[in-house]
Amino acid sequence: MKRYLWILGVLWLAGTMLHADDSKPAPTKGDSRAAALLQEAAKTRYTWSPDVTALSGKIVWEKDGQAGSGTFRSVLRKRGGLTITAEGDPQVPAELKDHVASMISHRVPTAPGTAERPQSPSVIVVEDEERGPLILTVGDPMQSTQRVKDGKLVQVNRMMAGKRFTIDVTEFEKSPDGQRVYPAAFTVTWWDASTGKKIEKQHYTTHGFHLADGQMFPKSEKVVSEKDGKRSTLEITYSDIKFETAQSRAGSK
Repeated sequence: MKRYLWILGVLWLAGTMLHADDSKPAPTKGDSRAAALLQEAAKTRYTWSPDVTALSGKIVWEKDGQAGSGTFRSVLRKRGGLTITAEGDPQVPAELKDHVASMISHRVPTAPGTAERPQSPSVIVVEDEERGPLILTVGDPMQSTQRVKDGKLVQVNRMMAGKRFTIDVTEFEKSPDGQRVYPAAFTVTWWDASTGKKIEKQHYTTHGFHLADGQMFPKSEKVVSEKDGKRSTLEITYSDIKFETAQSRAGSK
């Protein structure tokens, strides 16, 4: 699951469409409508307050019949900043740590004072009222495409390490202010880039949210993975969630 720490690969459908006519030159510059759609989706994406520097809590998990519990703490914007400490002797599954690290990394905004990165040029390559227009990032070596519908990013596709993958968001939860959305259910599907054969699929669902220190955090999550005809299930429950800021840490000293 480390590949999900902002992994996002090329949509096989888009790749087929884009290469169907080899004589058609690839776009070299973006268009304003595609840029506006992506900017709107970026504004509605839920992230924590930029002031948050770390978070901690209790965690309980069960994976294919093996259970455990403990505590966790994550220092944001730090490589390897997540620590999960198990109670007793249960081994912390690698899939658990990878998933929690990925989930947290997706909610971390740009650090305060960091210059905003310029948006890459993009173009709409497929108009689709039902699923949202398919937007191609121009010049991206991973050939990234994404769909935006009703102001929300509903699909991301990329190519990575010889594989294509698609992330489809199927359910959103609104933030308390009603201005942003948290992807509460989504799937990730992987294909072999050379053969088009489906390799693996994961289903992610979030069940309820804590509102801790003004921030949203899942109450529980479920990840169902399907690979080589086998199914694996990881269930996680979180409690006693606490968010830290530089100010709160200074006040506690």
